[in-house]
Amino acid sequence: MTHNDALAAYLGPELFERLGWGQLSAKQRAAILSVFRVGLGAGAQSGAVSTIDTVFGRGRVLVCEDGSRWAARERDDAEMIEDWGEGALVAIHRQLIYRLDPYQAVEVELLRL
Repeated sequence: MTHNDALAAYLGPELFERLGWGQLSAKQRAAILSVFRVGLGAGAQSGAVSTIDTVFGRGRVLVCEDGSRWAARERDDAEMIEDWGEGALVAIHRQLIYRLDPYQAVEVELLRL
């Protein structure tokens, strides 16, 4: 998942389209992404901000410190979660988990056991 994909999912396709992302300079994109990260870090509209407590199954399953359990949707997402490891600060919003520093995002599903 790219920054474009994550930002489009967060904002919704209509607002993302209005940004004219493809026509912005690298500096303008970086500025927008930094504001996006600050909002997530503050918990603004993110659903939850948490720390990864445990990672299982080569990144396929993660448990956050708030007790929520998530499953990676794709193998590439699982690999990224495994690289993040325990202790990574994440925001959870719209079936995406965003690592806040450095910024990355993966698609997940809530596990109900």
